[in-house]
Parts: sequence; structure tokens; C-alpha cells
Amino acid sequence: MFNQLPEYDGKKLASKYKIDEVTNNVRQWLLTREVKVPEWSRDGQRDELNAFQAQVLRAIRETGFPLDENDRQFVGWEIAKRIIGLGVLHPFLEEEDIEEIIVRNGFVQTERSGQIRDEGNLATDEQFQQLAQKVSELSGKPLNPRVPQVKLGLPDGSRFTAAIPPLSHEGTAINIRRFARKTLTFDDLLARDSCDEETVDFLAKVAREISHSVIFSGRPGAGKTTWLNAFSQHLPIHAQVSIVETFHELQLLVPHLQHLVVEEETEEMAQVINTVVLRMRPDLIMIGEVVSQEAEQFIKALNLGIRCMTTTHSQNARLALTRLEVLSGESEMALEQRQQIMGTGDLLIVHLTKEYDERQRRYRRYMQEIIAVKGYNAKAGDYDTRVLKRFDGNRYTPLEGM
Repeated sequence: MFNQLPEYDGKKLASKYKIDEVTNNVRQWLLTREVKVPEWSRDGQRDELNAFQAQVLRAIRETGFPLDENDRQFVGWEIAKRIIGLGVLHPFLEEEDIEEIIVRNGFVQTERSGQIRDEGNLATDEQFQQLAQKVSELSGKPLNPRVPQVKLGLPDGSRFTAAIPPLSHEGTAINIRRFARKTLTFDDLLARDSCDEETVDFLAKVAREISHSVIFSGRPGAGKTTWLNAFSQHLPIHAQVSIVETFHELQLLVPHLQHLVVEEETEEMAQVINTVVLRMRPDLIMIGEVVSQEAEQFIKALNLGIRCMTTTHSQNARLALTRLEVLSGESEMALEQRQQIMGTGDLLIVHLTKEYDERQRRYRRYMQEIIAVKGYNAKAGDYDTRVLKRFDGNRYTPLEGM
């Protein structure tokens, strides 16, 4: 909805006028007159937004707030966006370099290019709790003391997670994970010192040939989705790709793409893969992120005769396999069957890390290691893995043969 609006400097307006105070006054005016607030959506109608902005301008006029005539329309848009969207947090969604918005008990921080910045107490904890509940209601999900946590996708593609008391003892906690508007390439990752040229050449070749299934693993915020997006840019133009994910996060630059977003339930994902995806004959299936029972569907997909890609959290590359085992623990397949499938699935694991650099005072993200899974040794009770490349703390080791 908001990408239809004219461009203006929201920060400049906020510093010139007391935008937060005016927004609260306008919100009360709208509530008193029962003015319907449009839903924040990707495909919101410009006519509906124009009508709402007209009501906002009327509220500003009737509450007696003085504005320069040249700023009137822009202030109206800014307040309308804050009421429809994320209130005092909404301006941060429009800044290109912000990766994460963090709220703890009324205090706001942002992560920008790996650096944490204090933004200050922008509202009370009660106001942030009301904001979290409003966002949840607009998405059709409850957030209250009986259901004190929520995770959902925002219309702009950001991921919104919130917890309120009694689950969160220190007040309302909110994290908004923003995904880059520009999809990074391997060249961008090289420029950021996240890998070396040999890593890029190797993974680009794997993508071009669709020769292996690949898991990108690492801690939260290590860049897993970024790497999967960059990897996808080297897939062959003829590749038929199907994506199944619970949040719309992947931004693949491939021409023949089927993108399905399903609820975070293994039954629905299984149905989508078996009744829709397979009948469309993909060359490659991507399961956006494995955080729960999606692990079972990823393991089953490895046994379909086509390549599979995903991301998951883990401490190192080898433990990514253990995580898949644990998360698929409710599967009807025996553990030995799941291990055998992963061991023979032509599987590569690219492990990424994120660590704080005290000298530069920022987080650094880089590729830690790549391992190949060559089989599963039932007698030894372990996978046969081979380290192909690793960062030893100073440099990247030369790539070993497959």
C-alpha cells in the first residue's frame, strides 16, 4: 500500500513537528468519530488510502495543529502510515540499511549493517503492547495474556515477533526482522569479506549444475537467507523451481518460479508438496526455513529424485544434521531411515557465522565451513562427512575435492 505514496523526508518532518504527539491526537479523533482504519496490505487500494488521508488532514485541522501549507499533505501521509502501520516504528521500515528493529520494555534499538544503535524510549511499554496486539489482530492472530507470543509476516515482507507478559517478564518484547530490498549477489558478499573467490566459484558451479542439495546453516542473523538468495542467481535459466515457506522471505531471481506460502504446520506443507509441487515437475524444491516439523518434509523431499535447498539454525555444519533429526522426531519414519536419506542425498552444508568484532564494533558475517555428506555409517552411528572448505580464523583453506 505505502509504496504508492510520493517520496518525502519523514525524519525531517518528525523533527520539525511533534509527529508522535499529533499522531496520538489524530488517532483519538478517528476513534471518537468511528473512522475505519484501512488494513495494511501489499495490495491496498490507493483510493482507500486517499480517503483515509483526507480524514487525517481533517483531524489535524480540527484539533488546531499548525502546519506549513507546503508540508500539509506530507504530514498527512506520514501520520496515516503510522496509524495504519507500526506507529513510531514505521519510519524504521523505510530506512534501507536497517536489518532489525528491537523493542525491550519501551526502549528501541536498531541493527544497521551489523552495528547496534540505541534509538531511545520512543513510547511507553503499554503503547508498544497495544501496537503488538493491533498488528496481531490485523493478521488474524490473537495476542493476549493467554496467548502471549506471536510470529507473523508483515505486508512489506518483514518478520514480526512479539512477546508480552506474563511470558515476557520485562514488559513487551518486539523484534522485526527486515529483509534487504536489494537481493545481494556473491560479488556483494565478496566485497563484504564474507567469503573468498574460490567459495563463490564453487557454489556458483553447484547452482549452475544443480548438482547437490544444499543446506545453509548458522545462528539467527548469520545471513542464511541472504546466501540462499545469492546462490539462486546462478541456477540455470531452464530450472523449474518450487518454493514452499511459511513467511515470504526468499527473493529468488529465477524466471520459472512457483512460490507457495503456507501455514507453519507440517500437514499443510506436506499436502502442498505432494499434491501441488510434485505435479508441477520441479527441478528443485526450496523449503524456506526449517525451524520445526518442516524438517520431516525436507528429508522426504531429499528422497524424491530432485534437488532440495533450505536454511536452518545450528552451531556448526555437522550439527545441522542433528537438528534435522531432532526436529523431525515426530515423523512416522524411523530415525535410521531419516539418517540414511540424508546420508545418501548428495548433500552439502554451508555453515555461516555471525560474531561481534570488538575492534570495529560491529557484527561480522562470513562463511565458516562447507562440508559434504558422503553417506551414513549405521555401524558407527554417524555420517560420513568431508570438510571441503573452512575459515581457520585467518584465511580460507583451499577447496578439497569432492
